[in-house]
Amino acid sequence: MKDTALMAMLTRYGIPAMLLIGLCSVVYVWFSASSTTEPKTGLKTYAVGDLKSLQIRAEPPIQSDAELLGPDESMLTLADYQGRILVVNFWGTFCAPCIVEMPTLAALQDRYDENDLKVMAISVDRVGDFPLARKQLADLTDDRLEFFADPTRGVLFDSLVAGFPTTLIYGEDGRELARLEGEADWASEDAFSFFDALVSQASE
Repeated sequence: MKDTALMAMLTRYGIPAMLLIGLCSVVYVWFSASSTTEPKTGLKTYAVGDLKSLQIRAEPPIQSDAELLGPDESMLTLADYQGRILVVNFWGTFCAPCIVEMPTLAALQDRYDENDLKVMAISVDRVGDFPLARKQLADLTDDRLEFFADPTRGVLFDSLVAGFPTTLIYGEDGRELARLEGEADWASEDAFSFFDALVSQASE
């Protein structure tokens, strides 16, 4: 009689308890797996500190072949600067974070030979505001960066830029290596470490 009662209790309470324990174990394993941070490898290791927002896309857009207005008022494309690391910064006079980071982009250019790394500050202002943008860029960088503009916004749209500032980094073959959306200190040690590695790899 006691054995029958014991079996009844086990059936009533034991099995549901075991099922609950099993369910908890599954949930724990799932949560642990989903919360584990994937180790950073390759260029992702540089997405820290001042470059914490650096993105390395598995399938970045192809480099735009739309025309830009160059420093001497002639038309050119991004492909004209292949063979070096290309840092393309989309900015506007209406964009406060763009203005804040511009001197650091000039400092980044100062660190490298333009044959190794070229910083292109591309204005996305209206055509009528290009003279203002040109003057502002000169003032912000002490004339250390050349003025480029995207009058049709073709490069902007081809590059899938969603906001300003946005900075795209291309390898010497014209392939996008990384991008950063938002303001950054491009003259920080984190940034210098990143670009030192890129320039070193390009020269090998």
